[in-house]
Amino acid sequence: MVFEQFATYVVNALGLTGSLRAAVHFWVYDTLKITALLVAVIFGVGYLRTYFPPEKIKAYLAGKRAITGYFLAALLGIVSPFCSCSTIPIFLGMVGAGIPFGITMTFLAVSPMINEAALVVLPGVVGLKLTALYAVSGIGIGMTSGYVLNKAGFDKYIKEFDFGESDVDIEEPTRKERARQAYVEAKDIITDIMPYVVVGVGLGAAIHGFVPQQVVSAYLSGPFGVVGAVAVGVPIYTNILGVIPVVESLIGKGLPIGTGLAFMMSVAALSLPQFMILKKVMKKELIVSFAVTVASGILVIGLLFNLII
Repeated sequence: MVFEQFATYVVNALGLTGSLRAAVHFWVYDTLKITALLVAVIFGVGYLRTYFPPEKIKAYLAGKRAITGYFLAALLGIVSPFCSCSTIPIFLGMVGAGIPFGITMTFLAVSPMINEAALVVLPGVVGLKLTALYAVSGIGIGMTSGYVLNKAGFDKYIKEFDFGESDVDIEEPTRKERARQAYVEAKDIITDIMPYVVVGVGLGAAIHGFVPQQVVSAYLSGPFGVVGAVAVGVPIYTNILGVIPVVESLIGKGLPIGTGLAFMMSVAALSLPQFMILKKVMKKELIVSFAVTVASGILVIGLLFNLII
């Protein structure tokens, strides 16, 4: 593969050996691979997304109930923007449009946890089977969280908020305008997330090259490893693509699959900046309950994966 050959050329040209060679090779190769996938996937999905602007999404979901609405909200979350904080404006629009509470909470939980680019990159880390299980698990966590919070009556903790006008007639764009919109969106997203990807790959490279396998196996295995992974993941603010290379390296060093996926889910789905923004529209009771519900689902999935894999 051309990226592998280029990475090998770089480490050979620099005359690197040993752990440093392995780390730099990992950094160059994974950065190029992830960047190429990002450009292709984000532009392609961005073009398709022009057919489903937020106004159409809100209008479509507004008429749905029960399991259908929850499942559709989860699917729409997968093709929504790439991090929790960029998802929130769409979430606020859904709340303002009167979409059922449980459905909006499902969207909020799934959107940062799973996205189309991550589902393209992740098979190279854990394989297709585990990527499918990750996606199904993320959807299940989101739907369960939305259902539980709705049944518990937590919709009363939504604050009064000026959501602006939601019924706006927008002229249908031409194909050229759609391509231009997809290009601008892809450029903005890639510019925004590339620093996270480069730093994430760098951390993964350092782990790959310098962290002994015995350290990972000794300190991050067992049920408490899953609890620790979720606890550590919450304060970290990045998108899922920035954390995948770190998890890739840790799994390669012996980290249990469930622990790695739990860490990845918690970093993506639960972040302090996200909660700060949600304070505009949610009371603290709902924010805490949302965090606890999603974190509990992630813990269950992590422990279950460690048991069966």
